[in-house]
Amino acid sequence: MTVLSLFDGMSCGVLAMMESGVEIDRYVAYEKDKYAKQTSKHNFPFIEQMGDVFKGDFTQYEGFDWLIAGFPCTKFSIAQKNDRETQPYQGEGWDLFWRTYEAINIVKPKYFLLENNKSMAKAVQEEISRLIGFKPVLINSALVSAQNRQRLYWVGRRNEDGTYSKVDVP
Repeated sequence: MTVLSLFDGMSCGVLAMMESGVEIDRYVAYEKDKYAKQTSKHNFPFIEQMGDVFKGDFTQYEGFDWLIAGFPCTKFSIAQKNDRETQPYQGEGWDLFWRTYEAINIVKPKYFLLENNKSMAKAVQEEISRLIGFKPVLINSALVSAQNRQRLYWVGRRNEDGTYSKVDVP
């Protein structure tokens, strides 16, 4: 399986796949945080570290099996007191999502998984859903971690006509 991970952090995506028994042939990660990359390289030396997502040429990954992205949620979070972004097409948070959306359209993965926080403004969530083609599923991270965090997941499967259908996640 081939995986392109945007905003990879410490590579929890590869960890989840490995723990689920998924055989990974190639895993390419875009992450610019120095310490997250150090941790990832230590734990998973086979990952191809590519750096800043805004400097990536995604054409080389066309047809990958998966694109996963937990595009950073800081600007969308209700916890952001001063600079919370509440409208689509404005600000750093939207730029991070938009780069993800561009990558999906360039790579045309068989599947994608996007994740962000539940507290994003309704206008932002609705526009992301409109662009993706379906609404997200809400899952509390307490199911798999020690944190009680409500998260939105958009999981899509590519159709023959190039659109994506929602994958039901129970």
